[in-house]
Amino acid sequence: MRVKDPSKVLSEKGKRNKRPSIPHDEDSSDDIAGGLTCQHVSHAVSVNHVKRAVAENLWSVCSECLKERRFYEGQPVLSSDTWLCLKCGFQGCGQNSESQHSLKHFKSFRAESHCIIISLSTWIIWCYECDEKLSTHCNKKVLAQIVDFLQKHVSKTQTNAFSRILKLCEEKFEAGEIKKGRKGSSVPSVKGIINLGNTCFFNAVIQNLAQTYILFELMNEIKEDGTKFKISPSSESQLDLLVVELSSPGPLTSALFLFLHSMKETEKGPLSPKILFNQLCQKAPRFKGFQQQDSQELLHYLLDAVRTEETKRIQASILKAFNNPTTKTADEETRKKVKAYGKEGVKMNFIDRIFIGELTSTVMCEECANISTVKDPFIDISLPIIEERVSKPVLLGKMSKYRSLQETDPDQYSGTVTIENTQPRAAKKHSSSKDKAGLSLRKVNRHVDFPLTLDLAPFCSAACKNVSVGDKVLYGLYGIVEHSGSMRGGHYTAYVKVRVPSRKLLEHITGKKNVSGLKEPDSESGGQWVHVSDTYVQVVPESRALSAQAYLLFYERIL
Repeated sequence: MRVKDPSKVLSEKGKRNKRPSIPHDEDSSDDIAGGLTCQHVSHAVSVNHVKRAVAENLWSVCSECLKERRFYEGQPVLSSDTWLCLKCGFQGCGQNSESQHSLKHFKSFRAESHCIIISLSTWIIWCYECDEKLSTHCNKKVLAQIVDFLQKHVSKTQTNAFSRILKLCEEKFEAGEIKKGRKGSSVPSVKGIINLGNTCFFNAVIQNLAQTYILFELMNEIKEDGTKFKISPSSESQLDLLVVELSSPGPLTSALFLFLHSMKETEKGPLSPKILFNQLCQKAPRFKGFQQQDSQELLHYLLDAVRTEETKRIQASILKAFNNPTTKTADEETRKKVKAYGKEGVKMNFIDRIFIGELTSTVMCEECANISTVKDPFIDISLPIIEERVSKPVLLGKMSKYRSLQETDPDQYSGTVTIENTQPRAAKKHSSSKDKAGLSLRKVNRHVDFPLTLDLAPFCSAACKNVSVGDKVLYGLYGIVEHSGSMRGGHYTAYVKVRVPSRKLLEHITGKKNVSGLKEPDSESGGQWVHVSDTYVQVVPESRALSAQAYLLFYERIL
């Protein structure tokens, strides 16, 4: 999605060419703005110099940041927003970084026309002098030629680098922990996803779901028509175990499973999500039209739609087990059983088992001391971005006449927690005039720290299953959705951690013991972080993932 300004809007507006303004859609992002002619291209683009520089330097790494030798936990701190000068091939960090070396390079060599740069993640071309985004069609063929060269180069570079990483990981696992079982599937691969037009918000979420290994495993168990499905009611219900036969999955669920399966295959090349995306648009028409969208809303709509399909599938199988009773044909006892099994069966769908937790709100009236408790399911936890630091993070409800404490019960069903940093969303800020009842919208661009390991024990209720006083409830970070840009336009990318699927987590969620082919990774083989921007895939150090402008964080239970 479109990045309006890669460094800062330049103050020298008077130096821009006097030419008719060309209207273009401010909210259009991934597509190329059409028709803008830039007079600087002939002097500010050198294909030969760029080819030479690219061959001699590390790809998508700010050379100045590398020289500064800034390290975090033994690894270099590198920007995820890298721009390449089309005059000399210099690679510098962009506006989201602290140093902004790309802008400094332009200012240092302004007399030599180093004003045109290209983003190595979004392929957006920008002219500092024109202060405009350029089209590859605006000046003969030179821009299209250089973009074609860079895209071919990155495809070759990332494939070779990632193949080497995976080969080393597989050799290490085979020589150590994994000597038996599924050797070929010990370390899943990462594939790029083709942008259909402003669908980076979708691609970034799907990349994280593809690395949610337990999701594919549970979907794989029930993908067939006629699959036996066990419904185990609680002991309080006094109902027996019921085994039903499931029908075929719904169209969206089937499309999601097939796409996740394709992401796991070893064949090279990016994948098109067209079938899956079209199925989602059938359920949620708001995503039609290839407009800018919010990735967190996409995640909710997708999981809700799949959950609805699975709920109907389970309910239909229960009715079939009781010979499809109706209000006219069924007696009172049968209707009660169908309702009870339906209530228990719905909670056993794979979305609830993986993603759904329970938020417990305990409210006490300060006048009469009456206490009431309300439980609500949640898919993710949204955390507000605050300006001041606080000594201890808490989850607060509304405070007025009532005192409220909200506690999470992540172990109620789930093995995965998604946390949303509300960065790209509207942040209300009081203007110097409120007396004039006015608001301004802005995005919080400063970096927000987030941990690799999250302990939810302080926020777990006393009734949380399998948690004793003093125990830790640990979750490990395995995925990030990053948003770069502004409120009006930007781009979504993903950071995912390629790792060995956890046997303990799979046994915990499925209830099965001694799952074959999987063993817990040792501390030295904790996985490898990969940055994915649509079709662009690059192995990155952990420190780069931790420096991301995170919008969504994906954590999985550590057992």
